Amino acid sequence: PSKTDNELSVDEDQFEQISSLLKAKSISWEGPRWSSSRYRSSTLSSVKPSSDTSSLTEQTTTTAAPAPIATLPISYPPWMEGYFTVQYKFTGASFPQGKNILSIRTAGAGLGTCLSLPNVGYSPRSAFAVLFSAKNNDGNDSDENWNSGGNPSDGFCDGGSAVYEDLAYNYPRRLEAFWPDAKVLAVQTNGDNDAMQIGNVRWPKQDQAKTKQRQLLSPKCFVTGDGCTSRENPDLHSPSSRIRMEFEAPTRRSGRMRQSTDVTLLVQRRSATAAGNEEDCNSFGVVKTYSQWNEEQDIQTFYEEISTYKLLDNARGKGLEKENGRIILGNTRVAAFLPKFVKALDNDRTLKGGDLGDYKEEEAVALYNYKFVMNRIDEADASSI
Repeated sequence: PSKTDNELSVDEDQFEQISSLLKAKSISWEGPRWSSSRYRSSTLSSVKPSSDTSSLTEQTTTTAAPAPIATLPISYPPWMEGYFTVQYKFTGASFPQGKNILSIRTAGAGLGTCLSLPNVGYSPRSAFAVLFSAKNNDGNDSDENWNSGGNPSDGFCDGGSAVYEDLAYNYPRRLEAFWPDAKVLAVQTNGDNDAMQIGNVRWPKQDQAKTKQRQLLSPKCFVTGDGCTSRENPDLHSPSSRIRMEFEAPTRRSGRMRQSTDVTLLVQRRSATAAGNEEDCNSFGVVKTYSQWNEEQDIQTFYEEISTYKLLDNARGKGLEKENGRIILGNTRVAAFLPKFVKALDNDRTLKGGDLGDYKEEEAVALYNYKFVMNRIDEADASSI
């Protein structure tokens, strides 16, 4: 792949700066201005037609809220490729600007309003499976890094391996693990199997990915299996930076009902650092800036997810052994933001005479902290979880 101006590489200073956000007392918004980050309330067709419409006529008429512009999918280290179990544990929360300005419209205040942590304060009882895939230089998925023999200086740690998170696989499992009463019914992504770029890893003989393509959603993949085959839905599991899910879950006033949520990755900032020497590249940090819209509740939320990952070379004697030996320890923090145009929609007692309160909308109003452990497993084990 060719090298870009902001190529992801071994950068200890950048990694330390990202890591410092896990303990910072305040965090600033890194996304576009609010007017460019929000979903629009009107509906507009934004779904790619299915490759096989013989059984799913609904696919071509599905509508979704016009979303903000999604950035490129994130590239991850080569040692994150494969299936893992992940176990989260809540470690605390803080409110840098005081609790009095909080609102139900704050990301994480309501169940499912922050897909990074769908049930803030809850530690899932069981680990759940996640998948990180890789792509060949011909655009096809592969079990091996397509350029793992490359020059480390030309890409990310070992030559620019294009490892990406499978959003369609991971997000439904995360939602159900954090919110056991929720059941995902359908999922869509803006995946593009012909993507010309993942993060800063770009394939030769191809131009830069088109912004318009990243605005389109795949056909729906239903929990019944309809619309989920590679023939019907070839882009569903491809590199993605936007996901929409429909699910059934309890509500405060209406009992169980069908709901939907749509989340877009607006901005990404990531780096890697090596312990000992550059070839190790055993730590990774990422900042993701999101916009989310829960349609039925008409709740628009904004948040940033800061995560670090550390690959353990030898976990023996620490109670973390696994047969294949690949174990990753991580920390994640979500910073929730409350723009004043969102706060103005409230009619709660914090709004006196139209006063939106003396707070900084560009600074986080809530910080949620978790730690997690990832254990490498094979596909058979993942399918049994």
